[in-house]
Amino acid sequence: MSGIEVLIPILAVAGFWGAIILFVYMFFSSRHRERMALINNRLDAKIFSKESDRENSLKVGIVAIMAGIGVFIAYLLDKSGLPGVVAYFTVILIFSGVGLVGFYYLVKGREKEKERELEEIEV
Repeated sequence: MSGIEVLIPILAVAGFWGAIILFVYMFFSSRHRERMALINNRLDAKIFSKESDRENSLKVGIVAIMAGIGVFIAYLLDKSGLPGVVAYFTVILIFSGVGLVGFYYLVKGREKEKERELEEIEV
């Protein structure tokens, strides 16, 4: 290696770490600016609360379980003669989508229950 060939790995590593540092800096500086704008306008910072972590964990869990069921069914289809690539991709995507749709209706049902409870309290 001579001349410019030596610079290629050095620039690649420096560029990689530079991009990571720039991303982290931009993330935290923009978050700080958003919060300062909320404070200046005397608004509540509820948008930054972590109340939805439980629902996000539930969503990831449902999708992971459904994807696992999809892998199992795809394995059975692969052993029965369906080409493996077709079986795995289609069944995993179908079951993951079913999991997301199921999560949507679960959350929608919870919201309706909360609305009913609020209406009963107001009456």
